[in-house]
Amino acid sequence: MEKNEPTLSEEIKTYQEKKDNLLSNHAGKFVLIKGKEIIDVFDTKNDAIKVGIDKFGNSPFLVKKISEVDETHNFTSNMLGVIKCPQ
Repeated sequence: MEKNEPTLSEEIKTYQEKKDNLLSNHAGKFVLIKGKEIIDVFDTKNDAIKVGIDKFGNSPFLVKKISEVDETHNFTSNMLGVIKCPQ
């Protein structure tokens, strides 16, 4: 990834490239993407996030609801309580 390229840009590009197929087969579910790879599709956002953290730890990955209209949600892992920050 280039220095000025935004975080998750590769994952977002992967989602856009695969969106039609994801919509026809998994609309309404949540996809976990790391780099150019679709890891899996889940029924709930929490399941996708848990697997992402288990597989990738505290490194960026994308969990996105598969829908015709895109929604944007930004958060950090410590906001979810899954990774504890020292006090």
